[in-house]
Amino acid sequence: MNLFKVKARRILITSPSLHVQNNVSGIASLVSDIINNSKLDFVHLQLGSKDGSKKNLNWAAGQVKIYLNIIFVSLFKRYDFVHLNLGLEKLSIIRDSLIFFIVKKLFRKKVILHIHGGYYLMNNCPDKLINFLLKKDFKYAEAIIVLSNLEKEILSKTYGNLSFYVFPNAVDTILANSSGERPSHPDIRFVFMARITESKGIYTISESLQHLSAYFNRFSLAIYGAGPDVTEWLDRLKKNPGLKYHFNGVVGGKDKWNALKGSDVLLLPSLYGEGMPIVMIEAMAVGCVVIVTDIASVKSVITNNVNGILLTESDPKQLAERIKDIIEGRVDVKAIGQNAKAYVNDHLTLAGYITKLEQLYATL
Repeated sequence: MNLFKVKARRILITSPSLHVQNNVSGIASLVSDIINNSKLDFVHLQLGSKDGSKKNLNWAAGQVKIYLNIIFVSLFKRYDFVHLNLGLEKLSIIRDSLIFFIVKKLFRKKVILHIHGGYYLMNNCPDKLINFLLKKDFKYAEAIIVLSNLEKEILSKTYGNLSFYVFPNAVDTILANSSGERPSHPDIRFVFMARITESKGIYTISESLQHLSAYFNRFSLAIYGAGPDVTEWLDRLKKNPGLKYHFNGVVGGKDKWNALKGSDVLLLPSLYGEGMPIVMIEAMAVGCVVIVTDIASVKSVITNNVNGILLTESDPKQLAERIKDIIEGRVDVKAIGQNAKAYVNDHLTLAGYITKLEQLYATL
């Protein structure tokens, strides 16, 4: 490899805002880690709106601004190719396909597509326009990054045998390991840390708690995040007298790691839209047990009852039973947490991820 050439490359990379107070986003977290830890030079292009933004005239103006920004950057800032992070949701596909067209066709730049979950990753899309846009993007991308062999297999069946590269998500294990020892406490501490929206299984959690009132004195729930369904979810949680829970808002940096390390179990019973959740890997990295739904690339990381707990679906009764198993000691939380931490340290380190990514960049 020509190291001088690699160091000279400049990459335009996209994601939601890198400021944690603006967006609760696993994509943004990963992109921030890439920019801050790679030896390469990046130009960041912000896509998406601030959490809580309504789709009104201001939102529409913001979408137009994105395209003006990409044209401005392409005209006046040097970059060699584009790393386009894409969630397979309808509006994201439409927005990012136009960005793909601008950089690929108008400015003749090479493009890496990086797929991060989304409803249409695991579900067929009936919309002919969306299918057309995806087929064009996949066909003309120089490389397509997916999170697991399962995703590669599914997308290959739909779009053909293209240049797919399997890059499981990764986290900064150095930060995870430097956040101190796990504190001990008499009760079980559950945590939810994600975008607060229905697809993340928030109502599965609140409905499961209705089956657990006899245990309310034996556990607590800490909530971190922001999103469109905050008010509704908190209203539902209030209907459980005696439940110990606390809404903490958005958390990032060292505070995020401390919050995860101070918890025993992460709850993420997502309904759909996941790829390989960053917060799942972060929780595993500090020895926290994760309860997650067996969807998309989750099962490529989690072995049930070995390094995490898998739900066959986002079902309140099933979640309640798994929570009972933990509270009543039928699950070895310590052993699963240790296995989870070891798995991340062995397979999902940021250092190894960036090495692979830079090797891919060097081929373009």
